[in-house]
Amino acid sequence: MTVEEINQIVASIENISEDDENAYEKIIFQLLKIKRFPVLIYEFPQGHFFFRSRTHGEEEFFTSLNDISITPSNFIHSFGRCNRPHQSKFYVSENRPTSFMELVEYWSENKKVGDKINVTIGRWQLLKPLNCIIITTPDVEKRVSVYDIENGKILDAFIENSDEKIREATKHLYRYFFEKFRKPSKNDLKNYLITSAITNVCLTISNNQADCIQYPSVPFDGEGDNFAINKDFITDENIKLVGALNNELTIVSENENGTFNFEETNNISTEDIDYKNRRIIW
Repeated sequence: MTVEEINQIVASIENISEDDENAYEKIIFQLLKIKRFPVLIYEFPQGHFFFRSRTHGEEEFFTSLNDISITPSNFIHSFGRCNRPHQSKFYVSENRPTSFMELVEYWSENKKVGDKINVTIGRWQLLKPLNCIIITTPDVEKRVSVYDIENGKILDAFIENSDEKIREATKHLYRYFFEKFRKPSKNDLKNYLITSAITNVCLTISNNQADCIQYPSVPFDGEGDNFAINKDFITDENIKLVGALNNELTIVSENENGTFNFEETNNISTEDIDYKNRRIIW
């Protein structure tokens, strides 16, 4: 693997049209040309917490654990940041603000100042360790989140300990991956094709050594991190809902970029979860 080979593969990917009905497969084909494909894995320990948000109507309470858990594959009809159609990933965030910030750009489509938004945020705890593929940058000045700073150190050590012949190529590859995951992708099918292909190739090459990919939050300006966990990991033995918050937000003003500023105007929380019947008790 050389810098020239990486640049050629990147150029080939960028030249693939999103209108090509085999675009996703062609992107994967190019990624599989990478020799000595570097996959960086970090273990999140048992007990670690993640957050997952879902919006709903004002009077609605999600009472089934399934309502705020992983989306069934048959409801996935389009490409996402880390999934292809009919492929379900459990999208979660490092904390509550990052979790609902992921929804902000969608709220801005049909809301106005003064409107209220209701969102239920689940707090999930790992019952077993989770191996996660890291997407971060080799460029120190672009590491803005706590995770990027820590993961960047892991990447630096990984590169330093690798064969000297492939160090620069590894930097180029991770720089490209990071730029794609940091890019806003709403209404950008091509970028979703690329990031979902990167996700699935990385997870496949890891040879069942990882069940998750970690990447920076775009709406949170990279200051938070998100995780896409494989469907097979989401079982009652591996991860557990330990609490839920029904949160009411009121839009108080609009930003220059067309998004909103919010104020929390009400919240109801519970830690009463009936696991046997998979019910949330409010």
